[in-house]
Amino acid sequence: MQQPIWSDQDTAFQEVTPDSGIETPAMSVGKQIMRNHVRNLFNVLSLSPKERRIIKLRFGIGGGKQRSLSEIGEIYGLSKERVRQLESRALYKLKQNMNSHGLSAYADFLV
Repeated sequence: MQQPIWSDQDTAFQEVTPDSGIETPAMSVGKQIMRNHVRNLFNVLSLSPKERRIIKLRFGIGGGKQRSLSEIGEIYGLSKERVRQLESRALYKLKQNMNSHGLSAYADFLV
C-alpha cells in the first residue's frame, strides 16, 4: 500500500484507493435530504404516537441513538415481537405516504 504506483512519481497506492468506509459527499447529502423529507412526512402521517415514537427510537431520528427492538420493548413494556409488528406497520404506512407525496424514490430505503 505504501509503495509508489509509478516509478517516476511518489504517489502511493493508498493515496489513490478510495476508502469504502467513508461516505461520499453526494451520498451524505442525499441521505440528509431523505431524512428531512421523512421528518416532514411525520407531520402529515396517520401514525399513532406509539408508532411514531418507535420509528424515531429505532432509527435514531431526532438526534437519539438507534435502539434495538428489545430496548424499545423495555421502554414500552412490550415484547420484542410486538415492537417489531408496530415497526412493520409504521414502515408500511410510511411507504404508502411516500408514494402519495412523490417521494417513492426513497421507499426502497425503508425495510
